[in-house]
Amino acid sequence: MRAFSIIFITFCLISGQVLCFKVIGCSGGSVMFKCMKTNKRESSDQFKGKYFCRNRDCTTGISTETRHRWVYNERFALYDDENRGFFSVFIRKLSREDAGKYTCGNNQEWSHIVDLVVNNNSSSCGTSVIRSAYKGQTITFSCEYDHKIETHTKVLYRVNGDPVLLLKISQSSQSSEEKFILSDNQRDHFTVTIRNISEEERGVYLCGVERDGEDKPPSETSITHKTFIKEIELKVHSQISSVQVEAYISKSVFITCEFPEEFKENQKFIQKVSSQEISVKEQNQWIHHDRVHMYDDTSSGVLKVFISDLTAADEGRYRCGVKTVNDHVFMKIKLKINQVDHFPESSESAAVIGESVKLSCNSPEKQQSIKHICKENEQKICQSISSSEKQRFEFSDSTAGVFTASISNVRLRDAGVYWCGAETRHKHLTSVSLTNKHQLTLTMPPVIGREGDSVQIKCPYDEKHSAETCLRSGKCLSKEVKYLCKGKSFTKDAQIIIRSDEGHVKNPKISVKDDTELNLFTVNMTELRAEDAGKYWCAVKDVFNLPIELMIIRKDEMTTSDTKRETPQPGESASQFELKVIIMINVRVGCTT
Repeated sequence: MRAFSIIFITFCLISGQVLCFKVIGCSGGSVMFKCMKTNKRESSDQFKGKYFCRNRDCTTGISTETRHRWVYNERFALYDDENRGFFSVFIRKLSREDAGKYTCGNNQEWSHIVDLVVNNNSSSCGTSVIRSAYKGQTITFSCEYDHKIETHTKVLYRVNGDPVLLLKISQSSQSSEEKFILSDNQRDHFTVTIRNISEEERGVYLCGVERDGEDKPPSETSITHKTFIKEIELKVHSQISSVQVEAYISKSVFITCEFPEEFKENQKFIQKVSSQEISVKEQNQWIHHDRVHMYDDTSSGVLKVFISDLTAADEGRYRCGVKTVNDHVFMKIKLKINQVDHFPESSESAAVIGESVKLSCNSPEKQQSIKHICKENEQKICQSISSSEKQRFEFSDSTAGVFTASISNVRLRDAGVYWCGAETRHKHLTSVSLTNKHQLTLTMPPVIGREGDSVQIKCPYDEKHSAETCLRSGKCLSKEVKYLCKGKSFTKDAQIIIRSDEGHVKNPKISVKDDTELNLFTVNMTELRAEDAGKYWCAVKDVFNLPIELMIIRKDEMTTSDTKRETPQPGESASQFELKVIIMINVRVGCTT
């Protein structure tokens, strides 16, 4: 809150005529006062231009010959009402540079000296805030003031079209039907309530007090002025009456509610009508409540809501909102759950690291909307693909109601559960109805070796498995033990070939190296035999498993023609040549720990 001092005026009287007065303001505040004629006799004054200026050429200030409407020059405004014997001067957003001597009057017949003083010795004035409201909402804000003037009349003005327009004074009576209500029952502030806000209420409001040159309330004979102590910019947003979001039984839906920028830090909530309000008490992290997951993103001012495993009971009306000081701002959502599910329950796809994979997705034919794909995180929440990843995802429509999502250059971290569906956007709300579930598993390209030679089996793993612990001897080992296994998946027949933490070599033909900086577990196998062929698993307990196929070229199985030529024929790659003589043992195996 910026500091200010209360504005007051001291008048100079000579022979009953007002010749000069002092205006004391504050940096950041505003003031409005009247420049009165020296007498009330009829004259040619009504045909003269009026002015409030700092110097003779009026480069600082304002002058006009226009009558019966406000004229303004930057922060200065003037209204000439010659029928009432005065004109009004309004100065907004005072600064220290505004201090000094001014003259107000008409061009020839009369003038007054105005001594404007601007200082900074109070904490009640010069405040400027922004408030937001939706159409139909009721909003209340407070206006602080120095306790010395608590008995003075309080005023509410509006800056809109005309520079200032009186809306309310505290001494006026009020009814329950009034649009503006001013309540002055506190020692250091009064409150302003605006009911049933419409588009017309947007704009800038000024609240202040009515004063003369004393701390005591003005008398009936006092010449008063207005001291504005606070400026409120009110933004009015369109209230969304109801947005319908369609989703499907047993599937999921992702909803994003966007709020005005000034509500970024406010607490958000989701509520099913007639049910308990679910508040998001922690910001910038996922919070779950049964099947409802919420994320209050303060950086973008949105509330993300993910509801999984939808049931018929989830259908109904919801409020997606933000809590304010005096009220709640919310958007209405009508969630419709389609009971008929035409989409496959789930599917499995396998991809080779470094290559591409295509995932088939469905969307309602009537929806010409944006296609969307997302991946579940560890909390089984389907988050949006980051912008840096979007270039690796391509979408194409194959048939009516079916589209394909292609992932290029598949990486280790791409393994997991994916959902795809159709996205629908409204002005303040985005919804994604997720309809297809894909389990994407990864494999490594086959490793090819010759009987009697050696090969390296490289097992990449996620960086979360690379944490190290150091022994007293100074040797550091990975906390997570890595395995190379062979055998039927998760059975007693599973054979552990080697572990990353083995301090001795069980088999002199096999060695291991775990590079935690590269997140790479490498096994070196020598003196290969035909029975070494098959499928192996790079594993970290039962959390991470990556299959690799080892192919062995047997010497005694080469055909006579292939044995005679040591290199591939023209146009034939080395791998094609080797595959002609390879023996593949296609037994799917795995390991347990």
